[in-house]
Order: sequence, then structure tokens, then C-alpha cells
Amino acid sequence: MLLFWVLEFALAVFACEPTGDTDAASRNDCYRKDCDGTVYDIQEATCCENKLHPGASLSCCGNEPYNPETATCCKHNLTASVTQDLSEKVSKCCDLKAYNPVNEICCQSTIISKPGPMAECCGKDVFDKDKQLCCGPADNKTILVRNSRHHECCGHSQYDTETQCCCSNEEKLEIQSKDSSCCVKNFTPGVQKQITELQPNCTEPNTHLCGSSCYNPKESQCCERNQKPHWFCASGVSKTTPTVYNPRTQVCCNGCVSAWKPWIDQCCGETPYGSAQRGVLCCNKTLYEDRDDGEECSEMGIPYNPAKGTICCSQFHGSPGQHCCGTEIYRPHAEICCNGHRHLKSENIYCCGVKAYNIKDPQMKCCAGTLYNLTSLDEHGGDAQCCGSILQKPQDICCSSEDKEVLYSAKTGFRCCGHFYYNTTLWSCCAGRLRSIHEAGQDQRKMIKESRLLSVNNLNKANLCKVYIGAVESVSLQSVVFTNVLKVYGMEAKVKALPLPYVLETNDRCSYPKLIPGKTYFFNKDNIFTGFINDSFLQSLHFIISECSPRITTHRKSTNMPFAY
Repeated sequence: MLLFWVLEFALAVFACEPTGDTDAASRNDCYRKDCDGTVYDIQEATCCENKLHPGASLSCCGNEPYNPETATCCKHNLTASVTQDLSEKVSKCCDLKAYNPVNEICCQSTIISKPGPMAECCGKDVFDKDKQLCCGPADNKTILVRNSRHHECCGHSQYDTETQCCCSNEEKLEIQSKDSSCCVKNFTPGVQKQITELQPNCTEPNTHLCGSSCYNPKESQCCERNQKPHWFCASGVSKTTPTVYNPRTQVCCNGCVSAWKPWIDQCCGETPYGSAQRGVLCCNKTLYEDRDDGEECSEMGIPYNPAKGTICCSQFHGSPGQHCCGTEIYRPHAEICCNGHRHLKSENIYCCGVKAYNIKDPQMKCCAGTLYNLTSLDEHGGDAQCCGSILQKPQDICCSSEDKEVLYSAKTGFRCCGHFYYNTTLWSCCAGRLRSIHEAGQDQRKMIKESRLLSVNNLNKANLCKVYIGAVESVSLQSVVFTNVLKVYGMEAKVKALPLPYVLETNDRCSYPKLIPGKTYFFNKDNIFTGFINDSFLQSLHFIISECSPRITTHRKSTNMPFAY
């Protein structure tokens, strides 16, 4: 009974100490939450205003569920609305409607196509700042064709700033020559304002500043919080500013000052303690006292004795030495664990999010943790493409960069530049960078192709099963040098190390994505690929060999590695 009381107390303490890391908190809770009395997995559903909605990767927009990968939630005046077919990764909101800021602009609650990359609003209309001027008072604007880059507004007219000035004459604006009496009289040099913070002037011997106090660094130190928001120390005293303390008689733990004792040598959150102390255990920045020897911290940060049982997230199991899968224990020789969900092992079974599937089945497609049955979706297995966690439709296009994959509805005259989808009348693209088509020094012939980083998950087997892996050493206009290169023989489940750096010729540098020196990429003689975004390099390599090799199987009770070098 004592053990269960301790667990209940530890859970209560943990719940009152949010870490600020939402993802970590979700993992610690095994992705389980409560929705009006129903416990659910946030990987498989979402709860919007106490109503449960099944589906992976969902969020709430008011009381409506939506997928941020393919839609955007806009909120205005306590109202929320979902705009479909535009990912939240690249959108902005214009009141309750989402738009693509690369190609569009919001002017007084109206979404308008940009006439140029430097477009700005002129009342309810839009103008190209490079070619036009927006002149007049705020309630009566007029768009003018800009005569030159030296011209600026003077009322509803424009003047040449090199030869003229805009003078206020009896509450009227007039354009006059720079040498006119009005221009000379009204000319005042600009005054640069310097803003200085109001801080005390610390002088000898108190030369250092701690919050609003000065102190002598030979006698005192400054105790500051690692995170700046308002907080309370264990003593209950509110702390909003740094505090000066004496390190000979006091100790500072994450912004809180306590009395020093000879055996104190470290901090547990805001509480000081010593490694020589008996019966104390620091878990998740909380110090627990009166603990038994042999106790450890669980993954959730709860003290427990591994010799007496196993804690899986918040669930205690009386069997010691077990493996956890979510809140339950599982048998790794007979089962596989997919993000907290147990599945029986069988040949070629792998995880895709919370589900398990046969990696050799051409009708099953795993897209960033979301599993699709291509037969039920009336899709052709060999043609199905992933765009992040979304299965791409033939009429859509996927634009991808180092860290994002975004799905767009295909449009005439638009192309990918990394994860952006741009209007070719406004922008050009080179090596994943958008540029104004008016930018000087551009060679338009080299900027008409797309530039995006493809994923190995979308390669057909002919290309997937024979790729290279290497780290980028340097990049030039004509080639890319890779080091530590491995050649993958997927059909044979082997890799071979190449002895020298590999030079990949790139006849059109602009059509290749931006490459980061030192980073590892997959590539062949024609293209460069990224692994699964947000997954490890090893996971992508494992996927390639598992897909390609006919010899790779996963048998019940098998403990062998699934591929060889």
C-alpha cells in the first residue's frame, strides 16, 4: 500500500510541475489523454471541446478537427474557421481565411494576388512598391506609376527627391524646387534617437549588475532563473527578478537562494542537495526524500524500485525487469511495439506510427507514421507518393526542403522552391532560394527548373535499391563533393565503403536543393535525396535494405540484426 501511495503522490507532484515541453509531456503520459471521461491516444484521435474525433495528426480549430498538414485554422474575434488545401506550415490568416504569403497579400480583410514580390497594401488595393507609389491621406489613397526610384509621394502627387521637395504651405502640400525658400525653410536634418535602458550606474567596488542591483563580484554572485517567466521558489516566495547572494553562506538553484551546508554539491530544480545524502532521489527536477536504497527514476520521472516491479509511464506492474510498450509490458521476442501499441511479430512486419504492416506488401504505404491501404483508396501501389504524412493525389504537388514537406493543389505557372510553391511571374528559384525576378545579375535560363529535396520514401525500387550515402564536403556551381561515401546494395543487404571522395557532377546547380556541408544525404548519379524527415539516418537506411532485400525477414523470437554490412 505504501508503494502505491508513493506513486500516487509522485504523479500529483509531476502534474503540478509542467516542463514546458509539450511533446515530452505527451510521451511521458504515453500519448494518452482524457476526453469527457474517455481515455484516448492523441496519435489516433483529438478531443475538441469534449467531443472525440478519430484520425491521426489532428488538431482543434474551435470545436472542429483539422489536419495542419493540409489545412489552416484562422481565429478572429473569438471565432475560428478552417481553410482546407493550404498547410499551416506556409500560410497566414486574413481574418478567418488563410492565404499563401509567397504569392498573395491581405489588404483590409481581402486576399489579393501580388502584382510583384515587393507588393504592399494601399487601402483595400495592392501596389508594386518597385514600380508604383501609394499616395494620399489614409482615408483617400491613390496608386501612381512611379516615375523613378527617387520619386516619393507629396499628397496625391509624386516628386523627385533629388531636385524637389514637398512643402506644406497654408495646410496644402506643394512640390517645389529644392532651392526654393519653402524647401530651405522647412529642411531640418534628421535626428537619430538613441534609446537607453534605465539602469543604475554601477561603480567601484559594485561593478556588476544583477537585476536592478549592483554588487561586488569578489563578495557576491547573481542568482538567475534558467527560464525568465514568473515563478515561485520552494519557500513560496515569488521570484521575478535576479537576486544577489553570498556564495559562502548561500547556494543558488535555478533562481532560488537557500542556506548553504557543507554536504550540498548540486541542485534538483530549485532545491539544493548532496550526492552523499542517504534516502534522497532527484527525479524530473523534484527532490524526493526518505527513499529506499536501489530506487531509480522511471522514464516519467517517478521514483520506483526496479527490483520490485516495472513502471510503464504511470502504470505500475508487479513484474520486475519487464519491457514497456505504452502503459503495458510486452514480450519483445514475440511482439513489436509501435508507439505504445503492441502487435504480434510475424514475417516482414514493421511499425508505421501506432500500426504494424508488412513492408513487402505493395498495397501498403507508410507516410511519416500514417499507414495507407492503397487497395481501399483505389490507388496504384507503384505510383503512390508520400508528402510528409499525407498520401499525394495525382492532381497535387509536393514541395519539400530539409525540414518540411508541403502539399499544394497544382496550378499552371507555379513551381516548387524547397517547400514553397511560387508564382513564376513573381519569383525565380535557385538552389532552394526564392528570388525576385527583378533581382539584378540573374540568369533566367538557369532558374526555370524546380528545386526541391526528394525523399527516399518516394523512390521506385530501381532507384531505391542502388543508392549512395555520403556527407557533403563542398559545393560548387558544377559539382558536389561527398566524403565517407557508402554504396548501398539493397538487393544483397550490403553496403560498401568507397575509398576516395565522390564527385557528383551538377550541370544545373539551380535545380538542385540547397545542401548543408557536413550533413549526410542519399544520392545517385542524377539526384540528391533526404531520408525520412524527423527520423534518423539509420532508420532510412534500414528502410532501404528492408524494402529491397528478398532475404530480410523478421521471425518470431528472432534476435538477429535485419541487415548485414
